[in-house]
Amino acid sequence: MIEPREDEAKRPVAFVFNGGPGVSSVWLHIGGVGPFRVAVPEDLTQGMLPPYELEENGGSLLRAADLVFIDPIRTGYGRIDPDQNPALASELTSGVEGDVDHFAEIISDWLLRHDRLGDAVYLVGESYGTIRASLLATRLQLLDNAIAISGIALIGQAVNAQETTQRPGNPVGYLAAVPYLAVTARYHGLGAYTSMGVDELAEKAHEWSLGRYAAALLQGDALAADQAREIAQELSDFCGLPVETLLSLQLRVNKEDFRRALIPGQVIGLTDGRYTLPKAQNGFPELEFEPTGAHLDAAYTALIHRHFTHGLGVESDVPYLLADAGTHERWDYQESRAAGAFGGSPMPSPFATFDYAANLRAWMRANRAARLFVGTGHYDSLTTVGAAQNMLSQNALPRDRVTFCTYEGGHMMYTDRASAHKLGADLRAFIAGTAPAQEGNA
Repeated sequence: MIEPREDEAKRPVAFVFNGGPGVSSVWLHIGGVGPFRVAVPEDLTQGMLPPYELEENGGSLLRAADLVFIDPIRTGYGRIDPDQNPALASELTSGVEGDVDHFAEIISDWLLRHDRLGDAVYLVGESYGTIRASLLATRLQLLDNAIAISGIALIGQAVNAQETTQRPGNPVGYLAAVPYLAVTARYHGLGAYTSMGVDELAEKAHEWSLGRYAAALLQGDALAADQAREIAQELSDFCGLPVETLLSLQLRVNKEDFRRALIPGQVIGLTDGRYTLPKAQNGFPELEFEPTGAHLDAAYTALIHRHFTHGLGVESDVPYLLADAGTHERWDYQESRAAGAFGGSPMPSPFATFDYAANLRAWMRANRAARLFVGTGHYDSLTTVGAAQNMLSQNALPRDRVTFCTYEGGHMMYTDRASAHKLGADLRAFIAGTAPAQEGNA
């Protein structure tokens, strides 16, 4: 999308993509940064059924930059005939290397074709797209026709997923979850801090997690029983679960279990903890929908087709696909440069490295004016505020060139109208170079 203009002044170009892997750009396109957004009811208990409506997006990034939305192969309108080129079909949809090379080629070709190589280039990635954006930052600059990226926006960052995943024996994953647990419990009227503001509570939970909670988890089974009970009470005050339950869990709250235990008879949303649905009834086997997706997916499916067909005049014999469900199952997350690191096997192994943030470090060192934006929704259980704080504090990034913002929403925080406007304003300020560093709970 290119904003018409009469003068010759060059505008920045932002390349925008979602994650998955194997997810189209529909969410950022008609939810986050495009000129129109899906109208989501303010009352989240209301549900969404047709007719669905698009509304003008007052927070659109188009006011600050031209927008190029990229859909991976097998999503959107992109197709590859596996019978014609099976090797290429596999390469582009099976791992980080083929994916980032493909996106780098698309970006380079677009800039060359539209005579935009001299313009400022930004990358806006969400979820897995934040890993892709991090890899692209260095890959584009190493092309024969090198392209330097002026700024990267990570929405719902997953760059340090290896460090913050809740695996047994990995305390960091549980520490990083505490702000999410606290604000989600507060939203549903649970825990001891229901009268505290969201940002204030998230910061309080973050500070506690790095102190008393971290010390307790690192002691593991050596923690004295009386100390364990004290920590369990403090954790209960944050997350709303009973002390005895927390003691039985050895003070480790798995986010998936939390979603099903917080409210009796209800399950809360995976990508947005504000949404709920009744649990499936015992004795009545049935498909159980994820609450956020049940609320939003059909509306986004219908409206992206309407937007392309009626709004943009696109004619196609194939439907626009929101996602390719099989991509995630076959994805190889390992970079080729990391294969064999520390004497490890080039095949997936415990010794594999997934240091995606190294690409951000290298990019910001090579480009001393390059800037990074990180935006995260408080109610997101996938890519939590705590995980973002961990990524920013552990990777030697130049903090004077980093902007960190939090929002009262979930993984797609922009489904909340107020958060969509705030995100848009923050991103426009970021591109203009006026956004203050370290907003939110950094």
